[in-house]
Amino acid sequence: MLFGNKDIYAIEVYHQPLDNDSFYMTGRMCIHLYNTMFGNIDDRYCHLYVTYATLLSKIECLNELEHNFNLDNDCDIFNFLDELLYIGDDDRTLEQIKTDWEQYGNFDFMTNAGEMFDRTKSFIYMDSHKKIHILYQEHKYNENIKDFIDGEIICTELDKETFEHVTNGFIKWYEENRNK
Repeated sequence: MLFGNKDIYAIEVYHQPLDNDSFYMTGRMCIHLYNTMFGNIDDRYCHLYVTYATLLSKIECLNELEHNFNLDNDCDIFNFLDELLYIGDDDRTLEQIKTDWEQYGNFDFMTNAGEMFDRTKSFIYMDSHKKIHILYQEHKYNENIKDFIDGEIICTELDKETFEHVTNGFIKWYEENRNK
């Protein structure tokens, strides 16, 4: 299934039922942002619940994603959120780390949300003009050093209505198919 338009914002997902009593729906999934794929659509039998729950939470609290970070650009915002939520400063106390997560954790997006988003970091926020910003980075395997390295930070912007329409389409599909 494809929800949306790959030229702007789309969620591509395929249900792959397992022959067991698995509680969670499995399949393949990725997100398309301006013809760039985010997530691994070839990773089979991934749990789709985490991505569903993440997208549902963003829709339910969309207005809480509005923020003015007072930074120069989206790459700076990505690095700011990455530092606070994932890299951390060794000088912070546990209480400071918890406070940072409480204040900025809702901007986390699909970071390691299901196997198809392993080795990714992503953030989402809405600016004062009601534009949704999705910022992501995939870690690529480097055969020469036999390790993962940080990929390019990709920053995208789309209309709030487009994000809502496409995301709600996926949410409805998931809810209709989760017990099949």
